Amino acid sequence: MNSVATARARSGPPRWFVLWMGFLTCVVAVLCAALCWELASFGDHFTKVLLWVGLSVASVVALLFGVIGLIRYHTIQLSLAVPLSITALAALVWFEVPQEAGWQVSRGILEDQSIDCANPGPRTRLGVYTIIAITPRDGGCLFYVLGTSKVSEGFAYFPPENAPPSLGPPAERGVEYRPYDGRWYRFVDSS
Repeated sequence: MNSVATARARSGPPRWFVLWMGFLTCVVAVLCAALCWELASFGDHFTKVLLWVGLSVASVVALLFGVIGLIRYHTIQLSLAVPLSITALAALVWFEVPQEAGWQVSRGILEDQSIDCANPGPRTRLGVYTIIAITPRDGGCLFYVLGTSKVSEGFAYFPPENAPPSLGPPAERGVEYRPYDGRWYRFVDSS
């Protein structure tokens, strides 16, 4: 009996465990990448919630099997892959790396489009953003990224000769502009 246990310990974890942990690690990595994309592209709230729930479930299952792997099979690398992935995702989200990366990728394309400020049609992809509408307003060019029947959000570009009419919340229904990056502003349109 003792020699069987020693042989099993030397041969490593069972194949099913290695495959299962590899599968869970891949699922968590794909969910992390999809969540980073949704955060970078200002994806819809429902998709983000689904990704967070899926990531939570997959992570809990992987962590439970990781603890079993650490205790029973002494598999440090397999057991730490998911916690390290979640830690990396948390750091990226905390420091807003997906949002900044999405902005850096899309900024030049949006600047080119702001010259004409013509609406290319509904739901156009510019960079990583899905643009619902483009419209000239208040001397600038507004790119609507998110929108509902009551409130819309997006990016606004004001050329050097123009400035936004006012920063901060509007007196009544209107557009709230917040500085974002140089001549670029984030806006919330509640009109």
